[in-house]
Amino acid sequence: MNANSHSSGNKNWEDFFKKTIVIVFVFSLAVHLLLLVGFGGVDLFQGKMPQLPFRAEKMPADQAAPPPPPPTEEIVQEEKTADPNMPDETPASEDSAPPLEMMTVPGGASWAPAIPKDVKTSLTGTIGGTGTGTGTGTGTGKGTGRGGGVKLFGVEVKARKLGVIVSINKGAQNSGRLPGIFEEIFKLFPDSPVFLTNGGGMRDWDVVERDYNKKGEENNKKKKAGEPYDKFMGKEIKRPEVGRFNSGAALDWVVIRGFKPDPEYVGLKEKHPELFEDLRRRPNVWFVSSNKEADGVYLAFSELLKKGVEAVYWYNQFDRPIEGKESERIAQQIKDSKIEILIQSQGGKTSGEEWLSKVEAKFVK
Repeated sequence: MNANSHSSGNKNWEDFFKKTIVIVFVFSLAVHLLLLVGFGGVDLFQGKMPQLPFRAEKMPADQAAPPPPPPTEEIVQEEKTADPNMPDETPASEDSAPPLEMMTVPGGASWAPAIPKDVKTSLTGTIGGTGTGTGTGTGTGKGTGRGGGVKLFGVEVKARKLGVIVSINKGAQNSGRLPGIFEEIFKLFPDSPVFLTNGGGMRDWDVVERDYNKKGEENNKKKKAGEPYDKFMGKEIKRPEVGRFNSGAALDWVVIRGFKPDPEYVGLKEKHPELFEDLRRRPNVWFVSSNKEADGVYLAFSELLKKGVEAVYWYNQFDRPIEGKESERIAQQIKDSKIEILIQSQGGKTSGEEWLSKVEAKFVK
């Protein structure tokens, strides 16, 4: 009896403990499941540890719980593949454009812009390739490609840029040679800068003014003494200046309008109207004002040298002196720059032979 009672008591205790452990295990498991589902179920399935909030926020029963915050790791945007059928609407800018690689352009300067290396350039640095032109044109500017020279009035001219000085005084107009001279020049050197003069002397202005005033005093003495004198001599001589031939000032120039007291001196406008109109239409024609005794042809030479001519054709009567500081200055510049000088005389006189020899002038027939 006692043994059975003792055995029955042990069994009751074992059943009690078994039931208690089961109940505690089941209760604990239920609590954990509730916590996992309530606070970290989503994170658990995404492989992240659930985080319990530090404080509970009172929310309405009918309001949905806010979604969990996005991951803290950096989001990398997926590159979009451009559709080849759709036009590119992205505007070009300096920031989006690829950098240009500098290349050396033959003959280029240090300030030359950057040129992509895949762009073809010619030997002179011109974008677009070398081209197939022969470069044998008849233009006169530097770099036109003429190397073998050309014959002007039978004399070979190696220069590519020709300057022209032509005296259009009374003798030249009446000779009838002016139209042919300009036709030949413009055929071979169509862009030549041209200077028209009245006579072809070169003397310093202070000397010219002094001699003219002295001559005027002598002329007045003859007039008072009743002796023959120059009725058309002005009281003073105007200093020569350079002006454009298509300006209004050129129309009042004596060699253009003529000298009315002399019936044979009608002026270039009337004597050679077609040549006059042609010269007026050209933008690169100038004239040296004043009269023949002003001897201001050095102004024409100075301007031509500034324009970078390589040769000068000079048509002149050569009946005026070529001397003084201005003429020496011009001669030195011609020698330093190795300018070719071609002269053609209107008559038999050749004043200024020393100066012409110094610049190694070539005579044109």
